[in-house]
Amino acid sequence: MFQFQSIEAGLRSLNYRLERIMPVLTPSGVILGLLLGSLISWMKPSVSYLFAFITFSGALGISSQDFFKVIRKPKAIFVFLFGTNLIMPLISWSLANLLFPNQSEVITGFVLLMAIPTALTGYIWSGIYKGSEALSLTLILVSTLLAPLLTPLTVRILARTSVQIDVTGMMISLLLMVVLPSMAGILINNFTKAKVTEHVSPCLRPFSKIALFLIIGINTSQIADRLISNASLTYLPIALLCAFLAALGYPLSNALGKMAGLLEPERKSLTFASSLRNISAALVLAIDYFPAETALPVILSIVFQQTTCAIMAYLLYGRKKPV
Repeated sequence: MFQFQSIEAGLRSLNYRLERIMPVLTPSGVILGLLLGSLISWMKPSVSYLFAFITFSGALGISSQDFFKVIRKPKAIFVFLFGTNLIMPLISWSLANLLFPNQSEVITGFVLLMAIPTALTGYIWSGIYKGSEALSLTLILVSTLLAPLLTPLTVRILARTSVQIDVTGMMISLLLMVVLPSMAGILINNFTKAKVTEHVSPCLRPFSKIALFLIIGINTSQIADRLISNASLTYLPIALLCAFLAALGYPLSNALGKMAGLLEPERKSLTFASSLRNISAALVLAIDYFPAETALPVILSIVFQQTTCAIMAYLLYGRKKPV
């Protein structure tokens, strides 16, 4: 059907090269955001469209049968909720109380960090490491839909304070960035019986990696001035705990997946979904409803999240092989 085999081959090669340098590409996005700051912060509205593109391009390779297969066997979903919404918040709360016993605002920040839903970027990492893309999308949907209930409840119980969530805004974001692009990709896959998407989806994947790089840079730029101007050695213990928690989620969720008897693609999707958090949402809540100190763990975690993901993915699943 396609007469552009050389272009397709070139894009596949570019995608493989980008996947190999993901441990460098993602922290480069953080550095870009910190260095450019306000020069690129105006691009914030484009993040929703970049996320939508990532979701759509990945959903092109998913059939409706793949999606409903996940729903019919929800064991992975229950394991995800157990690890993400119970185990990790309790660990975060316990360590924060141990290390910062008289700093309730900082403790609240760590609780909030683990009370927010999973990040959309887990979907692209799952695709890179051949996880179950249908499961990844399902976990994003479930986590985001339950967030208006679980996030305030977790903060109220562990941090003994209250937080309000813009439910309408969250649902609209979910609709635009996940639901509609996913439905469009899956419908195109079904309509063409996967023949077109065998060529189109691989060609779009390198642009998804570039979109992720831009998302990281733009999101980091939102807090660049505040992070750099307030930099202090007193941030070091908070930063170290942020890095530890960011790394801990990967072996923990992978182990839970093994204990539950999940297949390797399911474990990979579970691991990325459980370990990556929607920190942008947490930053909005921290700034709008809490003292400035509460935002510190959230701000510092933006710096660590994607870099830690690249390192832990390599340690758990090895270097990506050519396809």
